[in-house]
Amino acid sequence: MPTQKKIKQKKTKSSQDIASVSGMRDIHPKDGEWWRAIIDSGRAIAEIYDFAYIETPIIESTDLFLRSAGVEKDIAKKRLFEIETKEGRFALRSDLSAPVLRSYVEHRLGYFSSPLRVYHYGPVFRNGPIKDGFEREVKQWGFDIVGDNDPVYDVQVMLVAMGMLKQLKFTDLKVKINTVGCKVCRTNYRDKLRAYLKKQKLCEDCKETIEGNPMHCFLCENSSCKAIHKEAPIILDFLCQGCNNHFKSVLEFVEENGIAYEPDPYFVREKEYYNRTIFEVISGDNPLSLAGGGRYDYLADMLFGKTIPGVGVALSLQRIMDRMKAKGLHPQKKEKPKVFFIAVGEQAKKMSVRLINELRGVGIPVAEELGKKTLRLQLKAAEKEAGIALIVGQKEAFEGTVMIRNIKTGAQETLVTEKLAEQVRKWLK
Repeated sequence: MPTQKKIKQKKTKSSQDIASVSGMRDIHPKDGEWWRAIIDSGRAIAEIYDFAYIETPIIESTDLFLRSAGVEKDIAKKRLFEIETKEGRFALRSDLSAPVLRSYVEHRLGYFSSPLRVYHYGPVFRNGPIKDGFEREVKQWGFDIVGDNDPVYDVQVMLVAMGMLKQLKFTDLKVKINTVGCKVCRTNYRDKLRAYLKKQKLCEDCKETIEGNPMHCFLCENSSCKAIHKEAPIILDFLCQGCNNHFKSVLEFVEENGIAYEPDPYFVREKEYYNRTIFEVISGDNPLSLAGGGRYDYLADMLFGKTIPGVGVALSLQRIMDRMKAKGLHPQKKEKPKVFFIAVGEQAKKMSVRLINELRGVGIPVAEELGKKTLRLQLKAAEKEAGIALIVGQKEAFEGTVMIRNIKTGAQETLVTEKLAEQVRKWLK
């Protein structure tokens, strides 16, 4: 037989074998208030800005994400979590906007509202090597406006994202903004940029990127490449009249609304489907991107061969929480239950479960730790949780009564269970 020591070692090894997947995080109770505050702020600002709720499945057709990747399908495929089934190829969603547009077309949501304003939240997934804080699961909150290409909507998604962050007490927000033009002016610019970059000494990744989308070289963090980028031609010199007017209107709306912004002609986004306006909402002197988005008028064409304009923004919930903690932006704490129920003895416990459920049923929050056997331990827990304790012992269980006690003053009274909720409310006033 194995010794006791060996048994302990086996248990320890087993507990280490089963763990969360690298690049994915649990949400723990200690962070519950932060997550609740972030989600509540998103829902509140969505209602203020008249956005309706939409939810799409966490799994979609692989083709949805490959088509939206444009010229970089091979790279996109490597980043997908694919699922092979008898029905076809599926993938964990890698962004939120493509599924929203799929739903818009499939269910003709343009008849519901024009333009359609929706908000949504949930995880997106990306495959890849774990390094430098890479996360396989990213929890996002999104706002999308589909069905109109007016520049006013570009600014409205900026404002709703910033409004959500301001509700969370962020005051140092700035928008980094650029335009990536349209198919016509962007093609001319890419040719010019590609010709410039081919003459430079770039890293291996940038050399591979040049042929597909040379603008994505601006995403490279290699110091020598970044120095080369600063001398590269900029798209602003290649914009057609329509894109120039659109970007000018966006900047006018930005200034009219008092949004602090930073034009950056070398700013690009990874998604191929963006056109015209792209932006990020950044926080702090040591800037951290909390939200990012842009216009995607070509996405429907890439997916369905249809022209449906749209613009959206996605906020990274984990980044928001991390930055809130770093800046000391504490969420408003959820009000703790004011009533703590204490039961001593098996008969009292049985009676207390019914009474607790009745109180909760009429909207009175009740905390309890009925698993603790002694009155002393339950009273100690009550002192941390509430101002009023309801106590049932064997005597009270037999008589059908409850002892109510003000924990701070020690004042107490015996109540009958028939009108318990009504009497508890009086004590809570």
